[in-house]
Amino acid sequence: MDGNDEKFENYLREFEPRRPRAFGEPKRRSAPVSWRRLAAAAGVMIALGTSLWLVLHSPRRQGFQTISADNAAVRIRLSIVPLTKLAEADPAQLDAEMAIASRQVLPDFRAEESTLRVLANK
Repeated sequence: MDGNDEKFENYLREFEPRRPRAFGEPKRRSAPVSWRRLAAAAGVMIALGTSLWLVLHSPRRQGFQTISADNAAVRIRLSIVPLTKLAEADPAQLDAEMAIASRQVLPDFRAEESTLRVLANK
């Protein structure tokens, strides 16, 4: 082991310490680089704003369109704010409203031509 340690010490003595070189002057950013970043940020903001507007004004958020028993299109407004207020004021009335809405929104599996009838019988 001592022979290896001595060889290693001799190997390390071959290296000479040097002073590190000085840092160069910082490069100044050119104007087109900052304009590109600004344009990219504006593009991202436009994309986010457009997607947010589409989500807030989507038909799915406005209510559900279903077909009732008499085959007329029924538009039911199920909004979180009025339902929350109703739940705070009168929970029994909320249950009644939700039962009425579920009859109009959810498919009726008891109908003869319903595909859910097969699943309900199992």
